[in-house]
Amino acid sequence: MFINRQNDHVWMMERNKNSVSKKLYLRVGIGVAAFFPGVFVFDKVGANLGGAMLLFGSIFCWIITLWIFNAVFIDFSRLSQQEQRRKAFVGVTFSLFISTPLFCLFGILFQQQSLIFSSLVQSNFSLKAWLYFILRLGLFDVALLVVKYVLDQGREKQRIARNYEQLKIEQLKATHESLKQQVDPHFLFNALNTMQSLVKQDDKQNTLQFIQELGRVYRYMLTRRDKSYVSMRDEIEFLKSYLYLLQIRFGDAFRTEIRISENCLNSHIPVHTLQLLAENAVKHNAVIVENPLLLLITNDANNLVVTNNIVIKPGNVAGSGIGLQNIAQRYRLLFNKEIHISADANTFTVSLPIINDYEHTYY
Repeated sequence: MFINRQNDHVWMMERNKNSVSKKLYLRVGIGVAAFFPGVFVFDKVGANLGGAMLLFGSIFCWIITLWIFNAVFIDFSRLSQQEQRRKAFVGVTFSLFISTPLFCLFGILFQQQSLIFSSLVQSNFSLKAWLYFILRLGLFDVALLVVKYVLDQGREKQRIARNYEQLKIEQLKATHESLKQQVDPHFLFNALNTMQSLVKQDDKQNTLQFIQELGRVYRYMLTRRDKSYVSMRDEIEFLKSYLYLLQIRFGDAFRTEIRISENCLNSHIPVHTLQLLAENAVKHNAVIVENPLLLLITNDANNLVVTNNIVIKPGNVAGSGIGLQNIAQRYRLLFNKEIHISADANTFTVSLPIINDYEHTYY
C-alpha cells in the first residue's frame, strides 16, 4: 500500500493537534479568568487588598469552571447555525442560573471590595440594580462564548485543511496504484517478448543477464511497494536494471547516460519517479536507429535533471500527462517542493528538486 507512512503521520499529527488544541483552550481559559475578575473586583477605590484578592480568587475559580463547562458542552465547530444559537442560549441561561445566586453570596461577603456588589446590597437588591448586575454578568457570559466561538472556528478551519490534505494523499495513492496496474502488464508483456527473441537467437549470455535484471526490477517493485520515497542510490540502481531491459529491447535505437554526483546519490526521491520518466520518454517518442532516443540524467546543485531528445512519433497523440502529474503531486505532498518541466523543439526536460535528509516532511 502506498503512503502508509503518510497515513501514520497524519494520524500522529491529528493527535498532536488535538493535544495542542486542549492546551490552547486551557491557556486561553486561564488568561480570561485572570483578566476578567477585575471587572467585578477593582472598581472601587480603597478596597481592602486582602479581601479583594480573596474575591479575585473566588471569581477566578468560577470563570475556570464556566470555561470548562462551555468547552465540554458547546462545540461551535460541528454545529449548524441554528444549533449554535440554541447551545449559546442554553449556555448563557445556565451560566446566569448558576452565577446569580453565587454572585449574590459574593456580594454579601465581599461588598466592601467591589462597587457592583456594594451597590447591589445597599439598594436592597432593587430591580434597577438587579438589571444592571444581570446585564453585566450576561455580557461577560457572551464575551466568553465569543472567545470560544473564535477558537472553535479556527480549529475547524485547521481540521478542514488537514482533511483536504488527507484526501489529496488518498487520491494520489489511488492514482499511483492505477498507474502500477497499467504499467506492470505492458512492461511484463514487452519483457517476455524480448526474452523470447533472445531465446530464438540462442543468445545465452544476454538471456541470462536479461532474466537477472528483470528479477531485480520486480524485486525492487515488490520490496518498495509500501514506501513513498527511497534513496537516490537505490532508485538509480533500479533504473539501471530497468534501462538495461529497454536497451536490449530497442538496441542501438535507445541510449542512456547517467552522470550524477555522490552528494546527489545520498539524497531521496519518490519511489519509481525515474522509471516513470524513462517510460514517458519511450512512450511519447519514436525509438529508431536513424535518430536514437537519448535519455540523459545529470544534476546541478539543487536539482536532478532528466532530459530526452524529442523524436516525433508518427500519429502520436498527446497523452493525459497523468504520470508527470503524479510525480508533481508526490513532490508537493511529500516534500512541499515543485518540479519544473520545460520543452522546446528538440528536448524535453524535467528538473526534480534534490531532497536531503533534513527536508523530509511526509506531507
